[in-house]
Amino acid sequence: MEILIQAKKSAADPQIKAYAQAKLEKLARHFDHILEARMELGTDKNKSLENMKVAELTVHVTGRTGNILKAAQSAAHMNEAVDLVIDKMDRQIRHHKEKLKDHRRSRPTASQAQMASAAVMSPVRPNGVARIKRFKMKPMSEDQARQEMDDLGHAFFLFLNEDSQELNLLYRRGDGSLGLVEADLS
Repeated sequence: MEILIQAKKSAADPQIKAYAQAKLEKLARHFDHILEARMELGTDKNKSLENMKVAELTVHVTGRTGNILKAAQSAAHMNEAVDLVIDKMDRQIRHHKEKLKDHRRSRPTASQAQMASAAVMSPVRPNGVARIKRFKMKPMSEDQARQEMDDLGHAFFLFLNEDSQELNLLYRRGDGSLGLVEADLS
């Protein structure tokens, strides 16, 4: 986990910085997929109250449900603001972890997956085409096409043959060998 601690408009007090560093390192005890934690320390001027110390924390985590968690807290003293924002972020991280666990537990059954895929494919054209994929083609050799197909894990690969300047389709046959379809435009 990468930790950054910054002060807004002034240099951060080294003691506060060390205190915040120690607190941020404890966030990893609940969730070890934290990529970066960035804390900004500052002062909020309020007319009716004395200057409040503000700690803002942004945490980048891995996972499907979102990768940025944010929290901000203010208090009379900076140590107190750091404690409050760490507690708030700790709750958010635990909640994020629970969401990931619940997401993994509730994998759809085969019938639910079929219904979901049917719902996704609902905008079907009259000719039966449900999805159109466009990509730029650059000329490549058959060996490069085979490598690209293997890297992608696909059973076929459409490419522009650099020798003939025609579209070719490379595909994996049932016996594991490769087949090549060459377009005859004559």
